[in-house]
Amino acid sequence: MTVQTPLSTPPSATTPGLIDALVQCLEDEYRALLDENYPRLEQVLARKQQLLDSLAALPAAAVGAPQGDRARAGARARLSLHHVRKLNERNARVLAPRAAGNRARLQFLQSALGQGALYGADGSVSAARRLSGGGRSA
Repeated sequence: MTVQTPLSTPPSATTPGLIDALVQCLEDEYRALLDENYPRLEQVLARKQQLLDSLAALPAAAVGAPQGDRARAGARARLSLHHVRKLNERNARVLAPRAAGNRARLQFLQSALGQGALYGADGSVSAARRLSGGGRSA
């Protein structure tokens, strides 16, 4: 059984706090991908976007440390961001084969239905398909 961390826990407003929360979020994303738990993945992705938006809103020099410790804190932040990048790349590697499989399935369906086969949001055949002869009734 996978232990899930709450998504609503606010991280520290400092860069290290946000990065730590992002690392946890990427770990949650990885578990959801491996478990193919898509409802959980949707929650995690929404949380990840919130964290990324929060990080993007911070000034570039913000590292959440006192002035005298700025160099050490900057080095820690760079190392942490490198770790975040590696986790994100790992998750992308897990996701890539699934995305490729889905693209292949969609291409197969499109070729089986013909070039003009398009579906509307409600699942009905669109006008483009009907105009090409696929939607005529006798």
